[in-house]
Amino acid sequence: MKRNLIYIILTFLLTFYSKAQTSQDAFNLSTSGIFGSARYTSMGGAFSSLGGDLSSISDNPAGAAVFLFSEMGISFETNFNNSISNGDNRNLPVKGYFSDLNQFGVIFSLKNSEDGPFNRLNFGFNIQKVQEFKNNINSISTRNIGLDQFFLNNAQGVPLDDLMTRDNETIDELYDFLGNNYGYSTQQAFLGFNGYIIDPVSNEENNINYVSAAKYNTLDHDFYIDRAGDHKKYTFTVATQYENSFYLGFNINSHQVYYHEISDLYESNYSFDSNINLIQFNNDVLTQGSGFSAQLGIIAKIKNNFRLGFNYQSPTWLNLTEESMQFIITDHLNSPQENLIRDVVAPQILNISKYKLSTPGKTSISGSFIIESKGLISAEFSSKDYGNINFITSQNAYLRSLNQELASNYKSASMYRFGGELRQKQLSYRVGYYYEESSMVNADNSHSGVTFGIGFDFKNGSILSLAIKNSNINLINSLSASGINDNFSANQKQTSVMASYNFKL
Repeated sequence: MKRNLIYIILTFLLTFYSKAQTSQDAFNLSTSGIFGSARYTSMGGAFSSLGGDLSSISDNPAGAAVFLFSEMGISFETNFNNSISNGDNRNLPVKGYFSDLNQFGVIFSLKNSEDGPFNRLNFGFNIQKVQEFKNNINSISTRNIGLDQFFLNNAQGVPLDDLMTRDNETIDELYDFLGNNYGYSTQQAFLGFNGYIIDPVSNEENNINYVSAAKYNTLDHDFYIDRAGDHKKYTFTVATQYENSFYLGFNINSHQVYYHEISDLYESNYSFDSNINLIQFNNDVLTQGSGFSAQLGIIAKIKNNFRLGFNYQSPTWLNLTEESMQFIITDHLNSPQENLIRDVVAPQILNISKYKLSTPGKTSISGSFIIESKGLISAEFSSKDYGNINFITSQNAYLRSLNQELASNYKSASMYRFGGELRQKQLSYRVGYYYEESSMVNADNSHSGVTFGIGFDFKNGSILSLAIKNSNINLINSLSASGINDNFSANQKQTSVMASYNFKL
């Protein structure tokens, strides 16, 4: 098949993306957890009707108007992860830990000295983690379907001529050419063909049909994922108190995403007469970018000891850049009489693609009961429709198909948060619980946590708070982007220890 200029231009316009984004990528970037100050975390994040905490303004901007004095605070956390894949007794826990500065904020409080209904005007700024991606998972399993199906799925319909190097053309050059002009699927066909995993039905240049070189009944998979990065939100807040009954607030949020995932899959246990003996498939993907969202919130005081809160966060619009590299190693036979040959196809090419993603908005209602100076209890209900995750595109057919997949596989999920605080002189004791139900139609990716904490008021305008959060997270993962019905579940247990120091300015 000729690589003429017109075809190249048309293909570039239609398949701009050199790496296939997945619905799982989009979901990971749309999730959020309970992160923030030690007081906020130790009460399960149930702060939307309370305010008066720097992390609370990231949920409900009206909470910024509760501050009577200017204040600054900073929070530090250490996390201990313990993850294990389900379904096979060969799987063992993978442990890890890391530390991070996870929150910083400041509030400037201005009291209105003039007569009028607006008693106070406060301005706030807060940096807070929305989600933590750091996690390691190892899945050992036996399946009756292999990576050959992934490469076949991408190769069918690709002319053989496109997968073969020209005179003086290197593997790197052809891989780069295919990514820039034909897209991700053709690159995977190229890897499968040059790794001897798939064979053409005929050796004609215009051949577009392929068969597997592998034979097996069941296969052993050893899959390792190493994830790092986080999603942070930078919140700029303006809030006011109306008379003595309402707090009103508005947030402008800037989002920063850094998500790095390295996956390595070993596949073995082929039939004795298979031309393929082993496959190692490695993918290294870095996604980073920025985004924007906005929030509106209100807190109403019902008498002196009961408060109701409502807040809405708009969808988050993200501009993302993805950089990816991959390689494949195969042990194979050219014929039954030959020894095993190891082939390494490792293009030193960085695939770069840019895309836009819209993550769903969230609506929350909350209530709290304040027991004079002795303590408080609070509760919050929120809902987010993960089926509304959307790749923003009008021309790319693949991304449109992903949007249909997201709408079919994901649904609305509710989150429940509860918290309480007991005060005894300078000490405060806190407890909380949160639960978000599964957002997948046919799988369980719910998560929950129990939280505890303590605070000490130094009576000089400063407070030291400590918190412990025990989380239980159900994870759904995939071995490949397409071609294999290969989802597997894992469970992550995370213990987080947080310390916050707040002081009045």
